[in-house]
Amino acid sequence: MTSRERVHAAARGLPVDRVPVFFWINAHAGCRLMASYRPGRSRGVTRLARFLWNRFERPGDQEIPEIWRFLPLLFDVHSFNWANEYGLALGGDMVLVSFATPWRYARYSYREGHLRVKDLYGVGRALGGGIYPDAVEPVIKDVNDLRNYRPPDIRDDRLYRVFRKYRKRHPEASIAAEVWGVQDFTATSMLGMERFMLFLYDHPEEMKGFLERWTDFNVTVAQKSVEAGADIVYIEDDYGSNDRPLISMKMWREFTYPGLKRLVEAAHEAGALACLHSCGFQAPFLEHYAELGIDMLQSFQPGAGNDFAPAFEKYGNRFAFVTGIDTQRGESLPPAELRREIRENYRRAAGKGRFILGTTHEIQYTMPRENIQAIFDTVHEIQEGRPEEGLR
Repeated sequence: MTSRERVHAAARGLPVDRVPVFFWINAHAGCRLMASYRPGRSRGVTRLARFLWNRFERPGDQEIPEIWRFLPLLFDVHSFNWANEYGLALGGDMVLVSFATPWRYARYSYREGHLRVKDLYGVGRALGGGIYPDAVEPVIKDVNDLRNYRPPDIRDDRLYRVFRKYRKRHPEASIAAEVWGVQDFTATSMLGMERFMLFLYDHPEEMKGFLERWTDFNVTVAQKSVEAGADIVYIEDDYGSNDRPLISMKMWREFTYPGLKRLVEAAHEAGALACLHSCGFQAPFLEHYAELGIDMLQSFQPGAGNDFAPAFEKYGNRFAFVTGIDTQRGESLPPAELRREIRENYRRAAGKGRFILGTTHEIQYTMPRENIQAIFDTVHEIQEGRPEEGLR
């Protein structure tokens, strides 16, 4: 089977030659891995990765300058997402691609050592102590902004060339097109979480109008991405914190559910699978996901209170779980325990329902080398038909 055939069969509960794999790799981790674990397919990209990683790592520096913390994101901004494409080289079946991350098609300024970004959506961003430009100036500050904001015009087919390039370069791979969901990006970037929460109470009708326009925008992104070569619509929308939803289920059903439903329907109407990425506690949402007809749920983090065994037993024949490789807890687990956990998740789900062995989030550059080795070695042994190796 090709990777694309394998993923689509697994998502629909059909027989597969082996369980599909999804590696999601952070841009900085991609640089590190190409520099010190295994070269990428392109010598030029590998040389760039090695250079950027060496500048980012800067042994002995007390503080890495902002520019060297940011530049590895070239692996997200480039017309190819090299970090995620590297996941295919490591044996993955799916690659996650975006036509516009917040730092692509953005305006940049760099003054006195400080980076400022105005992203495609009008959000002002700055690099704090981390590696991503955080939202520091929401585009919606009051109810008038909420009423009047219109997303950018993204109907130009040229914006989706990245998908045509990927499809030409990887005709047999499964290409997932990233689109924003209703709740998370709007809350964390466009309004700010506190303002988002208050507006749900204080301006419910204006919020519904704004979220409907936002959904219209992302439906267009989904449709255009599929037309250009994607076969999965990957909806990013975090709904949970640890052990509880971020907003009440009543409000989630009123404000978030309608937009999620439209995005799932748009994916299916375009002939693609619908995959929801949602971090945090998921138990209250699972029945809704099944009713909506999502094809795949990616994340299902154990550290957020999610118990894979009962969830898979109840819902594993209604949608595919893309999980099993815990990248958050996996940073601190002993390598042998991490290997054992991956294999146990594989044995629990493989051949018993809809399942794709995948990372619960991005592999970060902070993961110990021996744990990275444990992940890739274990997955490769499973792919080679040796699922019990290392358990004895």
